[in-house]
Amino acid sequence: MTAGAGADAVVVRVDRDRCIGSGMCALSAPGSLALGTDGLAEPVAEYGTDGAELTMGLAEAVDFCPVEALTLYSARGGYRIAPAE
Repeated sequence: MTAGAGADAVVVRVDRDRCIGSGMCALSAPGSLALGTDGLAEPVAEYGTDGAELTMGLAEAVDFCPVEALTLYSARGGYRIAPAE
């Protein structure tokens, strides 16, 4: 998965049943993900609804999640980008 100019806008989904609140995602991509008041990950603003640029930090956050609770989708096409099924 690569991030950068010309990349499709992405929406990130958090599987709250899987999330353990490790915080790795919020540290890797603080502009995209945060830990909510319940201690679980949640997308920041447009990353949860309309889609925003795929950044290197967000790509790393998805890759580094210890329980694979994060999934990226194309904001325009709705198809799954990462992780691979």
